Amino acid sequence: MRRAIVNLHSDKQHPPRFCDVIVDGQDVLLEVKKDKDRYESIPWEDVVYQVEVARKLAVNQ
Repeated sequence: MRRAIVNLHSDKQHPPRFCDVIVDGQDVLLEVKKDKDRYESIPWEDVVYQVEVARKLAVNQ
């Protein structure tokens, strides 16, 4: 399944698309369109890991 991730805090009538989430069983990817026919994908686990590291670093500053 593919679903758009949008900015829910946008004032626009149609919130801008940030990226797509792709769910395939237990696999979850975030996908961003880079160019006309080029996409960049990152596993959800990598996003969560990097956010948690950043949060821990922010708390320790």
